[in-house]
Amino acid sequence: MAMSEALPQTLKSITAVKIQEIVKQRSLFDQQKAEILAAAEAAPDLRTRAHALLDGLSRLKGYPKDSLDSDDMDLDIDEEGDHDVDNAELKSPGMGQLLQVDHTNIRRFFLQGRYDPSISETVLNEWISRLETDMRFLERQHDHASFYSKLVTEWLSSLDESTANSDKLLGDDAPSAQSQDSFEKVGRAEMHEQRAQWESLVFQDDSQADAASIEAYLDGLFKFSQLTRESLKKIRESMQKFGNEMSTKGEWLTATDLKWVSKAVLKGDQLMSAKSAILKEFMRNEEVLQEVADVINMRLASLETWSWGEAGIPVEMRRQLNGKYRVFMDAELLDSLMFQYLGTKWAVKFRQAFVAFYESHAWASEDQPIPNMKEHLERRQYFLGDAGQALGKSIAGARRAKYKSEYFMSQLPRSIDEGFRSYDDNQQQKTALDSKHSLLHMLITESLLQKDRHGQFTAIRSDFQWFGPSLPHNTILTVLKYFGVPETWLNFFKTFLEVPLSFVHDGSAATTRVRKRGVPMSQTLSDVFGESVLFCMDYAVNQHTNGGILYRLHDDFWFWGAEKQCEVAWRSMTEFAKVMGLQFNMEKTGTVRMGDIKPREDSLLPKGDIRWGFLVLDAEQGRFVIDQAQVDLHIEELDRQLSACNSIFTWVQAWNGYFGRFFTNNFARPAMCFGRDHIDMVVSTLGRIERTLFAKYPKYAMADEPGMTNYLRAVISRRFGVHNLPEGVFYYPVELGGLGLLNPYVRLLAMRENIKQTPQRLLKKALIGEEIQYRTYKTRYQARGPTPTKTIKAKGGEPVTFMPFEEYMQYPERYSSHFMAAYEELGRVPDEKGIDATASFIKNQMGLKLSKCSISPSWDKMTPYWRWVAELYHDEMVHYYGSLAAVNRELMPLGVVKTLKDGRFRWQG
Repeated sequence: MAMSEALPQTLKSITAVKIQEIVKQRSLFDQQKAEILAAAEAAPDLRTRAHALLDGLSRLKGYPKDSLDSDDMDLDIDEEGDHDVDNAELKSPGMGQLLQVDHTNIRRFFLQGRYDPSISETVLNEWISRLETDMRFLERQHDHASFYSKLVTEWLSSLDESTANSDKLLGDDAPSAQSQDSFEKVGRAEMHEQRAQWESLVFQDDSQADAASIEAYLDGLFKFSQLTRESLKKIRESMQKFGNEMSTKGEWLTATDLKWVSKAVLKGDQLMSAKSAILKEFMRNEEVLQEVADVINMRLASLETWSWGEAGIPVEMRRQLNGKYRVFMDAELLDSLMFQYLGTKWAVKFRQAFVAFYESHAWASEDQPIPNMKEHLERRQYFLGDAGQALGKSIAGARRAKYKSEYFMSQLPRSIDEGFRSYDDNQQQKTALDSKHSLLHMLITESLLQKDRHGQFTAIRSDFQWFGPSLPHNTILTVLKYFGVPETWLNFFKTFLEVPLSFVHDGSAATTRVRKRGVPMSQTLSDVFGESVLFCMDYAVNQHTNGGILYRLHDDFWFWGAEKQCEVAWRSMTEFAKVMGLQFNMEKTGTVRMGDIKPREDSLLPKGDIRWGFLVLDAEQGRFVIDQAQVDLHIEELDRQLSACNSIFTWVQAWNGYFGRFFTNNFARPAMCFGRDHIDMVVSTLGRIERTLFAKYPKYAMADEPGMTNYLRAVISRRFGVHNLPEGVFYYPVELGGLGLLNPYVRLLAMRENIKQTPQRLLKKALIGEEIQYRTYKTRYQARGPTPTKTIKAKGGEPVTFMPFEEYMQYPERYSSHFMAAYEELGRVPDEKGIDATASFIKNQMGLKLSKCSISPSWDKMTPYWRWVAELYHDEMVHYYGSLAAVNRELMPLGVVKTLKDGRFRWQG
């Protein structure tokens, strides 16, 4: 598990010095402890023994005045000042002074014992026992500091390339899924297979994308009416003006701009380690930043003559947790900064133009037209009055708002400040991950609603095969030209796309070849190109389905509704793919039908399952279920990744990334529409993963059921001779001497408690609410008559009776407040149930010093997750260490731990 960059040598040296100092302090503690215990053992009576222990502990803790009860009554001392000191000790018992207050109290009780016979030998024995326990706590904290130093030293050593593959965490006899050599071969085999496929696409432009065919297709899409022609004209004028302004700027980039540009480049993981280190140094010096900005501006001024140069740009393949390799290029540093600046500027502009188009009348509304609209509105007004009007906040409106905010042009930033948006599944921004999960929540919510109202529901899902590497350059440039991008910029974009590449894996034998298809990974300009092309598909589906929504995240797209509408959408997507030279990924393409509907033999919809992450959409159950066979494959992969670790902390990183985040993210975040069954399924699967994985390690003689902490406890005991670590050490944050392991069960179970009703019950309650409301309107009508003066007659001329309930409920997505509330509730992620604080925890929480720690002195500032973890494990921590912290912060090399944790983590293979 190699980090992307080695820790700077100076930091290693500082860490070594601090660890040496910790060793010295431990040696001094051992010496002082022996002297204190010897003095206590030689004491002639209990009182003297207790005094010896109190004197010694007070010196060790740094407040020696606590036990001087023979001197503090000296009237020659400044009485007022001494009084203030004593009161200062007593007024603030919290924030790390609990032990000091306890010792101060004992000192006063000693004084009382000179005169008061109620201070018996029994009481003295109790005080001695408490003081001896405090001594053991101090010793254990020093032990833990020594252990922690060894962990950090091990971690630093594991970064050394010479030992990275020779000293694995489990040792030579570890029964891993495969040996390390075998694992490396498997990884290389997978990498070579995917590389061959990648090269067959990137270096050969055999696509069928034809500029004339693309232009004709776009004309048919954007020029069929006056409204669309006018909206297209605005896009073209906007792009033409923006491109010309960008070409004539005197100064493009300032030192201030370079700061956000640099952060975006680093966040996107575009550079290899050496260049990343250089860029971080640039960012620390304002003068250097200005120099760099000046050079980039010179390049921008001569952009028409810019080129990659003759030498190939290095590229490397990086393994993702989903088993795929992605190819990242390591461009020259100044070019990378220039690309990021230009990419962000164009991305923001294209998003603004496309959003304006979406908000124009050219974009068909999601609200489906109602037959006989005039008669329909008259009847609702006649019977219901103002209550018959459409809701200000309807289900249809909620769909449109959510689509615009989360899915329309989701890969392009709204502003410069929004920064870089990563496509890597494991580096996604939180909001992007939320959008993925929210899409699944919407799908299930819509299926429940549509089955409830119409008895059936159809959904399709697909993406493009190797979209990034296969996107034809001709398609990109034709679409950009169609939208009005000036010729100067088209030439630059063409040069950018035709980059000469050479694989770093090939070493000195590497050859350089020019890219002929596809876009570079992790580049904002690539997002601009991809989204500009896919915008055309979004609009095509919207037009052909009369307002249907194609939910899309990059090239992963979903459509649902009535089966006929889904067929129209799929036909539109198929036509788009053919014209643009793209192919569907049939492994991720499928259709699901729910309710009283069966597939027709002549159906155009694609066959296959609908899958996401580890989930499969089950048509009969109407919900997502976990594909346990896929989970089993990843249990083996997790075993390989953990077996490749050569330190406890890298093992923790791997565990947190894979078990703590990857598994849980790909099981999808719970929502009310999933119900409790989903959470029960996920926690059950997580438990199976953990038991299956650690059942393979019988040599470690885990005392209890096979599990992660029992296994780690056994490994630590074997490697470091540290035994019986409390459970909290594994889960508590590093600031308190913990390892910082994630516990995914906690958040899931905390959410489970807040799911009180099944999804079906929520819809049933909505219908009951509408029935009650309908009866209220009917009673009012029968008592008062219609609100408007106009009379509606039946066909025979007689007065009409009040509208039937079926007519009242004909369009709940427009009119029903109860179904609107149910719709929102079904899509809601349940809050995590906050656990209650116990008196014993609060008492020990007061002794914490670190206000910025996850487990802080303030209960109100802690998240529900950390409240749960802190309460769950605090008894054992306090019993073993005497406090919630296993060690004082001063005795730990926290700086290096945090620096290492912030570094890039690379998966093996």
